[in-house]
Amino acid sequence: MISLVNEIPNISLPRAEVIKINCNYNSYKDIALFWLQDNKTVISMLDGNMVIFYGDTDFAELREFINVISPLSVFSDEQTLTALFGNNFHRVCVMKSEYAYKSNVPSEKVNSDCIYKLLDVDGLELPAYEYFAVDFCHRLNHGHLKYYARKDLCAAIGISDGQAVLVNGIASHKKGMGTVALNGLLSMYNLPAIAVCEERVMHFYLKNNFSLWYTAGYWRKNT
Repeated sequence: MISLVNEIPNISLPRAEVIKINCNYNSYKDIALFWLQDNKTVISMLDGNMVIFYGDTDFAELREFINVISPLSVFSDEQTLTALFGNNFHRVCVMKSEYAYKSNVPSEKVNSDCIYKLLDVDGLELPAYEYFAVDFCHRLNHGHLKYYARKDLCAAIGISDGQAVLVNGIASHKKGMGTVALNGLLSMYNLPAIAVCEERVMHFYLKNNFSLWYTAGYWRKNT
């Protein structure tokens, strides 16, 4: 049975789905929606974007639930999405690292407009700036987001639930600066690091001490 809840269980597992759900709860628990299915599967939805953390799921019930709620997108692991949507979703790679990153190049202090322009590159899907700026500033001001930036060169954003950090966007405008941004961002944390990326850029994370952990994906409405 799927029930709307005000509180979610504490999941001590550094998976991409878990970090996304926990960060939605930590930053937006007053406006985001959260459900539990038989106290095993955890579901969150913010601005129409749903995240599912699988836990012995009744897929028939979950599929019917999604049809009723009609989210704009669903993010989850490959097995869950396959059971729900067949092959009608976009697969991505989930990378993981427990490397101790260090950086001697400090971040510059920049505003949300500068970060947005640095991240606005091919391969990154950004929301409209108005939404990005509000979300960026809200999470930053509440201590749930950190960034690394060098003007005209690179930027990286990370969100964390206190158990792990999820690289939530990274871009480089000069060769080698992607690694500088990644090291700079992750040196701010002493936590396991997770990154969700396209297969074509997996090599970047592999050369920076990440390894492939599992496959996840995004289902999008009307795709």
